Amino acid sequence: MLIVSNKLLAQSPERPLIWVKPADKTEILQKIKDYPQVKQYYKKFQKRVEKDIAQYQKDKERYLFQLPWNLDLNKAKNYPPFKTYISFNGKDRQEQDLMMHYLQTAVDCGVLYFLTEEESYAEYAATILHTFVNGLLQLPIKKEYHNAGWVYIRDHLREAREIGAQLPIIYDFVHSYLKQDGKVYDLAAAEMVLFDFSNGQKVFRTYVDLALERGIINCNWPILESPSLVGNILALDNEQEREELLPYFLTKNTRRQDAFEKISAHYLDYGGDWPESINYSNGVNRFLTYLMTIMVKYRPSLQLGNNNSHILEVLPKDYFLTYPNKTETLSFGDGHRQYRPNHHAYETAYHLAKLEKLEILQDKFGSLINSAVADKKYKRFQLKERSYSATYYGEPTKLLWFEPSIEGSVKDYPLPTTDELPFAGIVLQRNLSETNNPKDGLMSFVGGGHYVHGHATGMFMELYGKGFVLGNKAGRSTYRTEIHENYYRIFASNNTVVVNGASEGKGGWAGLEINTVAQIAVEPRPEKKPVSPFHSFSMTSFKDDKGDNAEAIQERTMGIVRTSPTTGYYIDVFRSKSELPNEFHDYIYHNIGESLQLKHSKGELTLTSDPNRYSNSKNKPWTNNKEARHPGWHYFKEIKSSDTFKENVTAVFKAEKLAKTSIGMKAFIMGNENRTYTKTMAPPTLEGPKVYRDAKTPTLVVRQNGEAWHNPFAVIYEPISNNQSHLTSVTKIEHDGIFKGFQVTSESSSGPLKQYIIIQESPLDMYTDSEEKLSFTGRYAVITLDERNNLFSTYIGDGSALNYGNLSVKVEKEETAAVFISFEDGKPKVSTTKKIILKSGANHMKSYTPTHHN
Repeated sequence: MLIVSNKLLAQSPERPLIWVKPADKTEILQKIKDYPQVKQYYKKFQKRVEKDIAQYQKDKERYLFQLPWNLDLNKAKNYPPFKTYISFNGKDRQEQDLMMHYLQTAVDCGVLYFLTEEESYAEYAATILHTFVNGLLQLPIKKEYHNAGWVYIRDHLREAREIGAQLPIIYDFVHSYLKQDGKVYDLAAAEMVLFDFSNGQKVFRTYVDLALERGIINCNWPILESPSLVGNILALDNEQEREELLPYFLTKNTRRQDAFEKISAHYLDYGGDWPESINYSNGVNRFLTYLMTIMVKYRPSLQLGNNNSHILEVLPKDYFLTYPNKTETLSFGDGHRQYRPNHHAYETAYHLAKLEKLEILQDKFGSLINSAVADKKYKRFQLKERSYSATYYGEPTKLLWFEPSIEGSVKDYPLPTTDELPFAGIVLQRNLSETNNPKDGLMSFVGGGHYVHGHATGMFMELYGKGFVLGNKAGRSTYRTEIHENYYRIFASNNTVVVNGASEGKGGWAGLEINTVAQIAVEPRPEKKPVSPFHSFSMTSFKDDKGDNAEAIQERTMGIVRTSPTTGYYIDVFRSKSELPNEFHDYIYHNIGESLQLKHSKGELTLTSDPNRYSNSKNKPWTNNKEARHPGWHYFKEIKSSDTFKENVTAVFKAEKLAKTSIGMKAFIMGNENRTYTKTMAPPTLEGPKVYRDAKTPTLVVRQNGEAWHNPFAVIYEPISNNQSHLTSVTKIEHDGIFKGFQVTSESSSGPLKQYIIIQESPLDMYTDSEEKLSFTGRYAVITLDERNNLFSTYIGDGSALNYGNLSVKVEKEETAAVFISFEDGKPKVSTTKKIILKSGANHMKSYTPTHHN
């Protein structure tokens, strides 16, 4: 046990000192008086505790006995112990919520006592403190569990947030009342008594010890436990004891608790992001902002905000990962789909920046707040319904910390064309329409990696269209359930490729370690300006080698092509090959909706029942949180497969419940030898649109027997509404039997278009079509012709030379570049990242200098 201090001659600090100091009171009261919005909030804040105080005053014993007590263990005249819990559902959750209700009400009353000095508030808050202190002290702590709490006997992580962190805040605010011999109601004595300070200090020391000696490290646990750790340290009355223990939050690690210094450095190790799925990283960012503010208020000389500004900088990161509808975000790992802007953290960061006189950060968060208010996405000083969660501090600190007015200009925060999360292997692309209608926006991403709360996904992707994420990752189910561990967090629930039926994660967190998807080429570079308003692309790679039977390397090229303000499509080229004999590769794609139809040029593809096709994972061993039944496709139902079919296939997914008219995705799949097609129904997409969360998910699986490298899975995806497709034909471009790209024709509001899309492995690869007078050296290019077969535009995503007809583009010094040339008005308009030589016509040659930066 780390804590040995139990000094009886404790110095008495001037309290409160955790959220506020006595000197802050005048300014807070003036803020309430001078600002109508704050005054209205304050009135509502007062009103919501009135019912509890009235019930307590009417019958103190009855009110307190509503808490969950284990009266069977209560001996005569002893204080009753609380019930203990290992479950957090049903009646148990209701009882736990009641405990949190009492604690949150006591916190609020402590704040109100600080502001008003009305003893009715202090008596209620102090009595709840006394009740919890004594109810806890009757309980042993189960030492056999590494995550043992006092009440939640196997889950200190939860108890630290729901109980442990609130008690020191209550004590801090009612300390002056208790020191003045203010009395509390005692259930055992059935009368008002003096508070036992030594008992309070025992509880605070125990919660400090639990935070330092329970749980795990190298994840978000230490951060989630730290509000309890810090609060209980600061609740200790002996100043020397506080000073001995505070380094365990700031700089000293234990085998069960990471200190702030290590946590802060962890951000820098991963490019400035906390390496977990979005909801967990957001929680970490939020709690650390809160904790830094507490510590700076306690000791300004720490300058934690100034010295750790990278933590504050990442607070709005999740906004820049949103889809065009700005209500949903990338789904990866155990993350949730819904985007919830963290305005409270922005306000806290603004307050911290003001405390530390950090003008740049103050301007940053001031602008974020004011812009959200101007956009009607945020209302300041709105009292929310009680939420029995870890963010108990939200409403009280809103009253105490939020500035009455915010300085900062109103800005537009445009979403970048490309962005990245390197720790998760994620590269995203967007193309937002000039219509500003989210339904016209396009967005996709490719990713995959290993991190805490990560999933074994392989190199997976998502697709957005018509206002919704249509091509979804399946999401997450209830932790530790069979379906969560053996489907939702492994390969088959993702839009990925499974190799030899054996792709898996192995080792690492929860036995789900995979390699991280690596970038090969991206245009534009993340957060940079694109050379073209109509195009972007990424090429990424992945090594599938965590088991013994896949042993594959893979590459995935994703592109966006916009054909008009309201139309466009996605390019997906997935290469995969194994070093093992008898290889086969399964390309999996899930899409929201009711149905999937597979067609070819002469009608519907013939399919027959194939119930055992994906059963090989059903009987594999499963050990909870350690070993899964990879790849998880034994959950597929209603399986129907084709015979070997080499021609092109069109897949049409329909969703009838998303809008008044049908919304869907049309996939043009390039044919190949030794290929079969399957349509099946996968488990529900739990992070998809609400109307489909209980419905099975239509799923396409394309199997390639043999390698899928020289002739990869090559698909054009087009989001459609009202069953109207704007693509009139999609064919494959080949050279000597090797895939080289697509030829796509379309009808749109911009008129008929013909497009050649060249996709090659290497920047040195060259494709030549003498008949079309087309040649290209590089990885990715799009040549667009108008209805009269005149050159409309050329786009080089990554290449060194392109020729079409009389046009010749060459990058100087034999480097690769991104280049876009538009001929809308008959004259070339050029955007380029490197110096190029452009020849258009027999004698016209011109040099163009870079207009963009990679």
